[in-house]
Amino acid sequence: MKLSMWMIANRLSALDPELHIKDQAPIILRSARRAYATNCVQVFQVGKDVICNGEGNYLRLKEMSASQAFEIIQCVFDFYDDWNTDIVEAVNRMDYQQVIDESWHIFHNPVLLLDANYKALAMSAQYGEDDISSEWKHLSEYGYLSAAGFCCMREASLSREAGKAGGVMMIRGEGNQLGMNWMSVPLSDEGSLLGWLNVLEADRKFNTGDVQLLLHLRSLLAPSLSRLNKRNPRFSSRNIFSEVMQRKWVSPGSLEQQLEYMGWGRDDPYRVYLLVPEKKEQGMNMAFLRNLIAGYLPQAYVMRAEEQVIIIANETQLTENQVREAAMDVLTQKETRMGSSLRAAGIAGLYAACGQARAALKFGRRARQAEYYYRFYDYAINFIIESSDPEETVKACQPDVARLWEERKEKGGRMEILKSYLENERSLVNTANALFIHRNTLVYRLKKILEELEGNLDEDYTRDYMKLSIRVLELYGKEPGTRAPVSEGEPYSV
Repeated sequence: MKLSMWMIANRLSALDPELHIKDQAPIILRSARRAYATNCVQVFQVGKDVICNGEGNYLRLKEMSASQAFEIIQCVFDFYDDWNTDIVEAVNRMDYQQVIDESWHIFHNPVLLLDANYKALAMSAQYGEDDISSEWKHLSEYGYLSAAGFCCMREASLSREAGKAGGVMMIRGEGNQLGMNWMSVPLSDEGSLLGWLNVLEADRKFNTGDVQLLLHLRSLLAPSLSRLNKRNPRFSSRNIFSEVMQRKWVSPGSLEQQLEYMGWGRDDPYRVYLLVPEKKEQGMNMAFLRNLIAGYLPQAYVMRAEEQVIIIANETQLTENQVREAAMDVLTQKETRMGSSLRAAGIAGLYAACGQARAALKFGRRARQAEYYYRFYDYAINFIIESSDPEETVKACQPDVARLWEERKEKGGRMEILKSYLENERSLVNTANALFIHRNTLVYRLKKILEELEGNLDEDYTRDYMKLSIRVLELYGKEPGTRAPVSEGEPYSV
């Protein structure tokens, strides 16, 4: 295992060495030598002290012989080699608790492994629940980051300073729930977040060596978590919202925890947005695009999925106009297209909303290539005609019609009035005759209905969309659609 002078200095802290090491001293050193050799630590005597020089970065050990210092430095290399071997074996066994416990010996600080949903996969066993901070205690008791702790990490991830140290996020602990400085690095594979590896500054100050070792650990852990993610459909590092959108099994507890983090409710209205770069050959950095959008829309949940960025917005916090306005600069400057879904009633509707956003992009780019933003509403008729899935077709129905259909047991007749009004080309006389009610009675009831409509009946498209939606609901809306199968025969828990 190659080392940097910072990594060596951290192992020699008990000897109080005098350090002359640049902040970015590279990881290039292979072993100790008494004579100069490329990419090695040269150990030589200077008076009563010893200089340990690693390609221009050096430390001075006072009142020590060169032979003693040489043995010590070589032992440091041996220690890291043994540690790395043990870590690799533990990672291959997917024994993440051992990985974290063994890592304490190089950081001498608490180490914490979180999954993508901020659940603790492993915590340094060297510390009790009351030894570190209130956040550490919360993690020990409940197994999840607290809502306040999540907000701290989320705000830090959206800051301009996030990720400057080679992908390591530095979180300052003053005045927040975390209570101390954190180093945090995301674990990801092919753009999918798998978790977070964290070190807490409790017993010793961070330096460049800690950053380098954290990144080394990331390179070992990420592939292992990815393999487990693909092998085990219930692995907790699967992104909860992504799983919901794919109609896969999710842990109800994990889902509730994620909703609490976001300040969302299970039955709140949601809308999904999908962003796709127009010119993929230019090598758009999807991670950069995701972070850029997340910075514009901190209330939303923004994630990367392959060559797309997905936004989930709670409509009680972010309206469609707000999302569109916030993202428009990104869309035009980065030549990116965005599709938006209808409003989904509840978190379980994300799967249909994601498909609608994708359909909006497909139909919108085909019809209006020069535009950047496409609403599913404008292409819903195309989608309904082409769809072969009754449940998705029902979910694509015009929102006003869908609402009236759902309330028909409580407010009977309103659906029939709108249907007849549209069939009779909005003629009050013909509608009243068709319904066998007095014209004045129709006017009174119809006025109440029209006041609640979001769609504009003066638009030919909206009227056609409504009439098609009514027909769809009459065909498929009486019985619930069949859910898609999920792994291991388990019910879709949302």
